Amino acid sequence: MSAPPVRAGLAEEAEKRRWFDPTFKIMAVKVLPGEHYVSTDGQEMIVTVLGSCVAACVWDTRMRIGGMNHFMLPDSGSEVPVDKSMRYGSFAMEELINSVLRRGARRENLEIKVFGGGNVLASMVSHGSVPVGDRNAEFVRRYLADEGFKIAAEDLGGVHPRRIHFFPRLGKVIRLFLKKDVERAVLSREMSYRTRLQTAEVEGDIELFS
Repeated sequence: MSAPPVRAGLAEEAEKRRWFDPTFKIMAVKVLPGEHYVSTDGQEMIVTVLGSCVAACVWDTRMRIGGMNHFMLPDSGSEVPVDKSMRYGSFAMEELINSVLRRGARRENLEIKVFGGGNVLASMVSHGSVPVGDRNAEFVRRYLADEGFKIAAEDLGGVHPRRIHFFPRLGKVIRLFLKKDVERAVLSREMSYRTRLQTAEVEGDIELFS
């Protein structure tokens, strides 16, 4: 009997975001901004939708367990110490990696793939008029390099929101570009931490990262 999935960073209402996906014929869990989720159950898929945010998929290649986070900002943008909030990339990455390691994974076996950081609205800029998406992409590359991790695959930047499907048993990620007319909706939900993203139709490339 397989071990039960480990839920990290998900509130009780997250159970409402578990469903059986008829397309992939597997149980799915949606991760919202400011959350992460680690699964040890092979029959599970982790899903998120990204605009300017970034998601990292961390996978142990031997144990075949893994998790995904979803963070909004690389840091607090001030001299004040970053609070322990998953919206900040440094804490989000540390929490996800440590959560996977606590489930028995080994650091040397970790494979990491990163997605998002899209500049979906030109008006969304941060310090020095650098778009938030660009800052997030730069942050996650730098963070992983500083921690001694190589990026196994990445799909960062651009102008379109993405839907990410991560299969922890296989270490496979499917990235879907979303229709342009949902860009503002995705960004609005990122910034307001809405509890649910509307289902959006797919447009453009479908790419596998396996």
